[in-house]
Amino acid sequence: MRRIKAWLITAAIAVFILFCFGSWKLYFSNMHFQDHSAVSAINKAKKWYHFDHVKSVTAYHGTDAYQVIQAKQKGKMMYFWVPDHPKKAPYIERQASKGITKKQAIQRLFGERLDIKSIISVRLGAIHGHPVWEITFMNSKNNYNYVSLYFDNGKEAQRILNL
Repeated sequence: MRRIKAWLITAAIAVFILFCFGSWKLYFSNMHFQDHSAVSAINKAKKWYHFDHVKSVTAYHGTDAYQVIQAKQKGKMMYFWVPDHPKKAPYIERQASKGITKKQAIQRLFGERLDIKSIISVRLGAIHGHPVWEITFMNSKNNYNYVSLYFDNGKEAQRILNL
């Protein structure tokens, strides 16, 4: 009986160690992929644009996949949308002050009088070559919802509710 108990404990510890190692390896391989995508996007953007300092790079996977770079160019904050597949989607450049801000996008969302329990994320993306703020939120029924507002004028570009 003691041998079986010792064997089961040893097997459980071995499975736990393998699980931890596998989780660690998966996490770091994903982080490496994201870092590689960001560096690749910055290098592609440098071929098209001149900028001084990169503040952030975020991924967007909507109708087209983009890496959105926030950077300074001659002292002005800029956004650069770098497509993952340049043959399918255009490069886009906007001065941050020429579009609506993240805060304004959230205010417009609340102005729509939708059922909003909590906001999950607000990020820049693009729909058919037009820059947008994509807002992901949960409603009172715990359904995911997406509303996209055009970066240039704040008008609604897309609405996907109750997923």
